[in-house]
Amino acid sequence: MTNNNSSRGFTLVEMLISSTVLALVGAGVFTLLNQGQNSFRSQKDMTAVVQQARIAMDLITTSLRSAGNDPQDIFSSETPPFSHSHSGLFPIEISGSGHIQINADLTGSVTGGATIDQRGDPDGTLNQRTEKVVIRYDSSGNNLYMNIGDGEELLAKNISSFDFIYYDMAGSLISSPSSNEGDIVQVHVELVADTADPDPTSGKIQTITLEAAVMVRSKSFSVFE
Repeated sequence: MTNNNSSRGFTLVEMLISSTVLALVGAGVFTLLNQGQNSFRSQKDMTAVVQQARIAMDLITTSLRSAGNDPQDIFSSETPPFSHSHSGLFPIEISGSGHIQINADLTGSVTGGATIDQRGDPDGTLNQRTEKVVIRYDSSGNNLYMNIGDGEELLAKNISSFDFIYYDMAGSLISSPSSNEGDIVQVHVELVADTADPDPTSGKIQTITLEAAVMVRSKSFSVFE
């Protein structure tokens, strides 16, 4: 009679080889999953940064486009909101680098109404909400703020760089804008936003740079003329 060896178990060597192969396969699968998760987090963080930066830029440029709206011709007589040496109120009042107030006669109240549906046409004053919009960049905290009349609110965070660059009617750079606010006709906005955490793969902070150029309605230029 012969022995039947077909039902014999694994030897120790075979078990070690099988365990090693399974460990290598498991490590490969884990690495792929981890890379996928890191890529997903990285893309999610960057998407959030892009959306926040674009919303901030849209709000700022929209306000800048309305600067100087003045059907009642008030900008030659009212008192500036900031203490400067010039006289008269300008569409853009500069308080510092990345810190401005945008003035526009956009609406007026009807019988003292305060809600949107109680507001009328421009009334020759800047007393209504959204007629004096303040934009301020805090470089120490990398935060961008906006105040439309209800108090200062955080507009965007993790902003590593933000600035306004001003040009006159001829397209020449205004080197001292705070002393030449009446000459401002074009405003270039530059914004750099960062992700809060480094990219898990590269270990580097991801950034996005947005730029916009806006023509404003100053005393020397009107889009309606």
